[in-house]
Order: sequence, then C-alpha cells, then structure tokens
Amino acid sequence: MLDATSLFNESYYLSHNPDVMAAVSAGIFPSGLQHFIDAGQFENRQPSAWFDPDFYLALYPDVRTAVSGGETTALQHFIDAGQFENRDPITEFFTDIYLDRNPDIATAVTGDLLTAYEHFVKSGQQEGRSPGPNFDATFYLTHHPDVAAFVRTGKISAVEHYLRFGASEGRAATENNLPLALNETLELGVLGTRNLTGATSPETSLQQYRFRVDSPSQVSLLLSRLSDEIELTLYQDDNGDRVFDFTEAIASDTEPGTRAKLLNRVLNPGDYSLAIAAPNEETSYHLSLATLALSNSYPNLTGNQDLYPQNLGVLSSDILLSNVLASNNAADIYQFTLETTTPVQIELNGLTADVDLFLVEDSPETAQILAESITPGNQPETITQSALEPGTYSVWVKPVEGETNYHLSLSPDNATASETRVLDLPPPMFDPNFGFGLVDAGAAVARVLGEPTPFPQVTNPIANNYALDAINAPAVWNQGYTGEGVVVAVLDTGIDLTHRDLQGNLWVNVGEIIGDGVDNDGNGLIDDFHGYDFVDGDGNPSFSYSTDRHATHLAGIIGAQRNGIDGIFNGGIPFDVTGVAYNATLMPVRVLDARQSFDQFEIAVANGIRYAVENGAQILNLSLGNLPGEPPTERIAEALRFARDRGVVAVFASGNEGSARATQPADPAIRATAGLGIAVGAVDRDLRVAPFSNPAGSAFGPYPFLVSPGVGIRSTTPNQNYFTLDGTSMAAPYLSGVVALMLQANPNLTPVQVERILIETANPSSVWV
Repeated sequence: MLDATSLFNESYYLSHNPDVMAAVSAGIFPSGLQHFIDAGQFENRQPSAWFDPDFYLALYPDVRTAVSGGETTALQHFIDAGQFENRDPITEFFTDIYLDRNPDIATAVTGDLLTAYEHFVKSGQQEGRSPGPNFDATFYLTHHPDVAAFVRTGKISAVEHYLRFGASEGRAATENNLPLALNETLELGVLGTRNLTGATSPETSLQQYRFRVDSPSQVSLLLSRLSDEIELTLYQDDNGDRVFDFTEAIASDTEPGTRAKLLNRVLNPGDYSLAIAAPNEETSYHLSLATLALSNSYPNLTGNQDLYPQNLGVLSSDILLSNVLASNNAADIYQFTLETTTPVQIELNGLTADVDLFLVEDSPETAQILAESITPGNQPETITQSALEPGTYSVWVKPVEGETNYHLSLSPDNATASETRVLDLPPPMFDPNFGFGLVDAGAAVARVLGEPTPFPQVTNPIANNYALDAINAPAVWNQGYTGEGVVVAVLDTGIDLTHRDLQGNLWVNVGEIIGDGVDNDGNGLIDDFHGYDFVDGDGNPSFSYSTDRHATHLAGIIGAQRNGIDGIFNGGIPFDVTGVAYNATLMPVRVLDARQSFDQFEIAVANGIRYAVENGAQILNLSLGNLPGEPPTERIAEALRFARDRGVVAVFASGNEGSARATQPADPAIRATAGLGIAVGAVDRDLRVAPFSNPAGSAFGPYPFLVSPGVGIRSTTPNQNYFTLDGTSMAAPYLSGVVALMLQANPNLTPVQVERILIETANPSSVWV
C-alpha cells in the first residue's frame, strides 16, 4: 500500500519550498523528506504532485475536522484510511472512474491486493491509463510534442509532467479544459459539468466565466491547484444588463493562501458570472463546475409545506392575527376548517414589502389554489369567496421580496364583532441552520399518546452517554417504551452480526433457513436470514472489511441492548453504550462499499430500500449520500417514494460538507424537501450546531429538518469493540430511535403524522450556532 515515502518527491518538495531548501543546504535538516515528516505535513505542505493536502481537506470536511483537532495530518489520514476508502487525493484522480475504466484493477482492489491510487502511482501512469476526466494522456501528448519527446525518454510520465509543470504552464490536458487567456471572459452557456484551466494576474482585469442556470440547482464551484493566492466571487445579473457590479455579488471566498476554494450554492434560474482575481502575482488554477438540478425537490406553492401550517381550528368567527414574514421565500401557512358552506373574506394589510396571498384547498393527496391576490408593492391583498364548501383550507402568506410585518383577518359571514378571536402567534420556528430544532423524545412520545405535556425528565440510568439525556430518551423508557416490536432497517456498510450488544436485537426472516443455500421464502434471494448484502449479492449483511465500522456504530445508537457497563475510558471512567430504542429490531441491509461507482451505489441503495420495505421495516436509517458535484440520486428517490406510499418513515443524515460551505443537505437528504423523509443535522454536547453539519438552508421553506447529537458519539464497532465518532451519520440514528419509540406507542402513525409530531415537539430554543 502507499506510504509517505511513495507519495514524497524530494526535488518537488525542495523546489516548491525555498525555505526548506535553504535549511537543507545549511544542514539544519538532512533532507526535505525529514523536514516533511517532522514539520511539513503538519503545515499542510504538498509532498509531491501525487498528493494535494489543500484539495483533500476541501473535498473531505470530516478529514479537515480531524486535522484541525490535531488527530492526524492530511497525508497520514490518506495513508491510514483514505486510500482504502477510495478517497481522491488530487483534482485529476477520480477513483470510481479509474476502476470503471480498468476492470482488471477493480478486481485487484476488490481482492485487497492494492488500492486504486496505489496502482495508478506505481504503474498506471506509466501505462498511460487516464486518472479521470480532467486528464487525457493521448490528448496531452498529441497537443504538446515537446512533452511527448520528454516522456519517451522514460524519465517522466505524461500525467506527472502535467501535474508538475503543465498545469502551471497553462497547457490543456483535455479538450474540455482549454486554458483561458488572461483578461478574457468565457461564455459557458447553460451550466453543466465542466473542468477548465486558467490563469489570472493583478495587471489584468478579472477572469470571468459567464453561465446561465435554467432551473433551481445546487451549483458546486471548486478552485484548486493554485500557484498563489486567489480571490473568488460569484455574481448574479439581477437587472439583466450583463454588467456585474459589487451590489450583485452573492458569494465569495477571499481567504488568503493557496488552499482549494469551494463554493456550494443553490441558484435560482438566471444569469451568473464567476470572477477570479489574483491579488499578488500571476496565478494558475483549475476550475471544476458541477450542477445538481433541484426541479424534483424544489418547493412550490402546492408542495409538501401543507404539513406545517398554524392550525386555526374551525372558522366560525372572525380571526385577527399579526406576524412577521421573513424574506427567505418561505410562506407562512394558516389552516382552518369549515363545517358548513360559508362565504369567507380574507384580508392582508399593514405591509411594508410586496407579499402575495393565496387560498388553498387541502386534501390528503394534493393541494389546489382556489384564489389568489397578487397586487404589486405593499398594497393590501384581499380574497373573497362567496361559498366555500365544508372541508380544510389553508391561507398562504408568501413573500415576493423583503421582510415585513403584516395583519391577517379571516371573516366568515356569520361572525359578529363580539366573537372576534385575536391570536398572538409565536414567530416562525424554522431556522435555516437547524430546521425545527433538537428532537425531544419525551415530548414526541407524550404527544403520540395524547398527553398534554412532555414526560418529566428522569435521572439517566446510562453511564456517560450525554446524547440520551440531550434528547430526553430516559423519560420515555420510564414510561415503558423501548422500541419493542418496531423494525428499523440500517442501510449502510453492514453490521457486525456477532456483537454482544446487537445480536439479540437482529431481525430474522422467519421464512428463510440460514445457510442451506436455498431461497426458502421465494423472494429471489438466498439465505437472507438476517437481511441482505446488495453490494456482493449474498445473504450475509455483515461488514466486509476491518475498516467498515460505520453501520455497526449506527446500529448501536439505535438499538444497542441495555445490558450494563460496556467498557472503561482512559482514566478509569466507565461507559455504557445503550440504544435509544434498545429493544427495537435491527434489520441489516448492506448497500455501501468504498469501491462502488456512483451507479453501483445508487442501485444498491434503491434495491436495499425496496427490500427493507417489502420485509416489514417501519423505519429506514440512511446515513449516506452523494458528494458535491455528483448526479442526483433519482433511483433512490423513486425507491423512497415506494417506501412513503407504504407508510415507512425515512431518516437521512444531512451530510458533512458544512465546513466546505454547504448551504443545504446532501442528496438523498435533500429529498426531505419533497416529502420523502426527515433530514437530520448534528449538534455537539453543548447543543451547538456542528461546523461540519450541512444546514437546512433557506431556499426551500420549512420542511422536515431536525438536529440531534452527532459529536463525540460512542457506540458499537466490529469485533466486540466500541469507538467514538462524529458526523451527521451519527445524528440520524438518534432520530430513528425516537421514531421507533413513537411507533411502539402507536404503530398506526403515518409518516406525515410522525413528522408533524417531531416538528411540533422539537426544541429550537436550546440549539445555538
């Protein structure tokens, strides 16, 4: 496997670090390698063309968090874990593409004979194998004859020449990344996935890339392989004059240094420009642009927001209320019921900004706009209906621009002045950082049972497990609810089926005989006694590699048995790993593997969802997702619709790209905006939103997004072990466990009812950013 020496190049290191070269010449260090081992790796210096620490840390926020905490260095993480997890160490190398294009290598990697990047560094580059879409060896050599002559000497490969010299010289590596001349604007048209090489200088005007977005999209802009400091600014052409001034800037990254820069934004349809400036000297760079269309999940007026109205009850008298409307494109929604056919008048006034008013007829299947008032400016809005039939309706107060106070009145024809109800409503609960707040098991299960107040808190019987206290789980146990009889599917890397804290809670397929090699229950799958492995295609959903502790950790958070002290921390302090729903049934479904391509990942997860639903799972825990720039997971979305139609609750980890400026959940967690589940962010012991946690975002309005503990979480890991991990992956199973407690209290709850109760009982006041 690759080690520090195989990823270090003495001449490269010294030529890129003159201070080290001087120290070596003076005898302070015997070599550049010794300096790198002693100091350079901790300073995130680049050891060679084969490993770019700035790119690696920008792409993988979890690694960046570990490095910032002093737990490791970027290179050491890659050597110890990253290469085995198929993480990409440089802009030009794409593990999934490399394995897809080279089945012989994929076979060797699957057999643990080597890692994908090890093959590329040690032999693939000399064999002319392409590392990914950003470099085409044939194109490079054909278009640069001087390089071809140099490569023929055997002293260097084509890709090494490009990494060490060609990129900074502005040489094109593929037909899609032709260099942009200084002081030039490139028109990209409708933005898709592009990889470009460019350069800019203080003596020239900004390098600009103009592009258009035709539908609401998540856009990722990654600037890497910087030769000097660079500043990045994104503009939106609001007035359509094709001139971008400072008032139209919507995002920027001007931090000093040569660290890779990543902008993740949700962009509405319109014209945009990306400006790149060099404050000090001429600077080369690589620019990768990728889009993820959100047309299937972006909210509209009649979308899934009918889950979260303020319920005004029966409209039998005048109702007057006042509130404040935020400018985040989210409507305030008020639901009311009519028991008889009634004329109704709705008025909206007291405005200081433009607001539209809608009357919507609600039903379990859909919502239909019956009437609207869209007077421009801050003029009052009025809707009059001569006869509304009995049923449920919603009034939508939707911002056009700006923030404003407002007064809303609803008047049925049979109202009198003495009957007027004046409502003092609380401010909107939804926060773009943490959604509706911290999940509260004691309040949620009490609400399920019709109790007017949350269950009272009790002393936590579990030693050193702060997260259970944070979500008030012991109060629910004290009422006799422990998740018994509820099936939770853990779709992940495979669970350790022999772990003493888990094996007693594993799901059993009663129609299957274990190990007889026969499909006893006729479902097309052999020996799926405890679940199924959709990666290897067999009936063993256990973990496959020693590094696969992820799913076992999640399973312990949900349903590790309550069986006493499990171990001792350093210093002699005991700890007890106990699941939120410690008597729930855990269904292992293996769908993840570090060696998967995107298509393999998506197919496995979609198949795993359908399997879990068809075999009785009531909750799906999905602590997984795609990475910025990858395609949308449409197959997974379709499987989630299948699960939703059958009353199964899906719980998603929101993603760990918060440190890379993510503005919304990853996919499939983003599918919560389309009513397909609940997205979950992470908070730490102090209930502060974890910096790595993807936020709910402000582009979608309110949707099912909550937070739960995801920092310093100790849980089960393979081979009877326990380990502490961070991530929204850990936060999601806490909420899955709470849902299991709710479904034990009332197995007939629909996903909509579960979500409504969780939202209405969440605690936003205890969470801080």
